[in-house]
Amino acid sequence: MSLNLQARRALLLAALALLALPGAGAAEVTKPTIAVLSLIGDEMTLVTRRMSTGSRLDRNDRQSVPIDEPTFDVAAAVAAERAIKEALPKAERLRMSVRDKRLFALQDGVFEPGPASDGLRQALQALLLDAKATHLLLITKRRDVAQFRLADSHIGDGKIEGIGIFVDNTVGLEDPVRRQSGTGYFACYAYVKATLVDVATMRVLGASHGSESVMTTAIGMSATNAWEALSTAGKAENLMRVADRAVYAAAREVATTL
Repeated sequence: MSLNLQARRALLLAALALLALPGAGAAEVTKPTIAVLSLIGDEMTLVTRRMSTGSRLDRNDRQSVPIDEPTFDVAAAVAAERAIKEALPKAERLRMSVRDKRLFALQDGVFEPGPASDGLRQALQALLLDAKATHLLLITKRRDVAQFRLADSHIGDGKIEGIGIFVDNTVGLEDPVRRQSGTGYFACYAYVKATLVDVATMRVLGASHGSESVMTTAIGMSATNAWEALSTAGKAENLMRVADRAVYAAAREVATTL
């Protein structure tokens, strides 16, 4: 027996209503929840250039200065969260704070299988899952050649990593605008890496680098050397500034891949 016109119309309206339901016939798209964890702020490094000739070896002197307070890691997290908000405005953001020395020592090596990393990676995953995070944005230290911008070139020697200050008391410099010259400089720097991870599998989805520096010289100053040309507070402010810029650039680049 065929359906009458009224019954057919009712079925058609029901079908159209079903098609209009959000998510009907397709998986519902969920907003990502991105946890941010920084592992760059446990120490800073004071690197002093040593004069060396006839060798490619990095002969710079290094002094590690432990940092007990999470000052730089908080600043890095704030910068990363700002980058996520701009790149992925619909994503939820979750800030994490872990001060485990083993994790700081491993850095992004925590994602490489092995006896030193397996337990920490599993513990980190459990923590992230409990927090309902879908992704992790991990900020770590990056090691690379020291390069600090001049007007039309770069200067530096050896390799640097993470957050620190590079001091060169011997190189001659010239300010082309003021036509003045001087000897020596120091640079506050931040060399970082941002890694995006899928929490369910702890698989790395992507990574990007960030590097920033601010140079200080004694050119045109009453100070006898570059180090004295900027106060302790000024050095700390420059370190915070380069950390913010480096982390933001790296985090924003990798966040756009999600």
